[in-house]
Amino acid sequence: MSDILFQAGTGELEVMEFTVNKQSYAINVLKLRGIVQIDEIVPMPQSAQEISGLANIRGEMRTIIDLKVVLYNEKTVDYKKALGLLCEFNGITLVFLVDTVEGIRRIKWDDIKQNTQMQNNDLSIGTILLNEEVIIMLDFESMAMRCNLGQKFEKVDIKGSNMSRYEHIIVAEDSKVILEMLVQALKDYGFKNVHPFTNGSDAYEYIENIYEEMGEKFREKVGLLITDIEMPKMDGYTLTKKIKENKDTKVLPIVIFSSLVREELEHKGISVGADVQISKPSINELLKTVIDILDKYPVLFE
Repeated sequence: MSDILFQAGTGELEVMEFTVNKQSYAINVLKLRGIVQIDEIVPMPQSAQEISGLANIRGEMRTIIDLKVVLYNEKTVDYKKALGLLCEFNGITLVFLVDTVEGIRRIKWDDIKQNTQMQNNDLSIGTILLNEEVIIMLDFESMAMRCNLGQKFEKVDIKGSNMSRYEHIIVAEDSKVILEMLVQALKDYGFKNVHPFTNGSDAYEYIENIYEEMGEKFREKVGLLITDIEMPKMDGYTLTKKIKENKDTKVLPIVIFSSLVREELEHKGISVGADVQISKPSINELLKTVIDILDKYPVLFE
């Protein structure tokens, strides 16, 4: 893996390109732990149809998800001829069956275009066009949620929350499902002014426009930012870096809330100036952190 592992806010990422039914797809290499071959799969009774079963991968039994079923509703006939993407995110390790692995590509986040018209859009981060080849960047978190795998997003605990809070919260998250969960959780927790965005570029433009309108009082309209990392057009690291490097907006508290928040990647959030980093799906931890930050750095209203 290249130096991208150690850098953040460059606007670039590396993806592993692979194919399913001759269509090219991609995954962020930061979620990838290796490419594996599978000798035997043990079926799991009463599991989702996307789950092929369990297999011994490097001495551990891992859940195998058949991407052909997820994307095309077709089963992989001979899994021994397939390859497995060994992935880790949201505190879980899964293997995704694919047909072929094409290699690693370095791209820019703004190369990933959102496509609201695409079928199975809830499973896609966006599309990449390279040399007239369309590569679909898949949302592996949503796939795991669809299969009821891993830690579930917690039910919001509103006990002790300060209801009817009027601070403005910006949320940047490309997954429609997770964005809706976050917005609803914040509203359930008492926040009246929640502004959702599906990519970092639109969130940054909103913040810039508010500052141009209000100057030093811009935090009356922008109290705190919650951002994912993986987003088309502008990722969360770049969004955070641009805000924190601007002397006018650097006072804005930023919480990174992402499946990529783990110990070996924590330095990336620190390097771009994030105030706090929280791993999905800990919504209650996120909400309590938001309250703590806003109580420490209160937004003054006229």
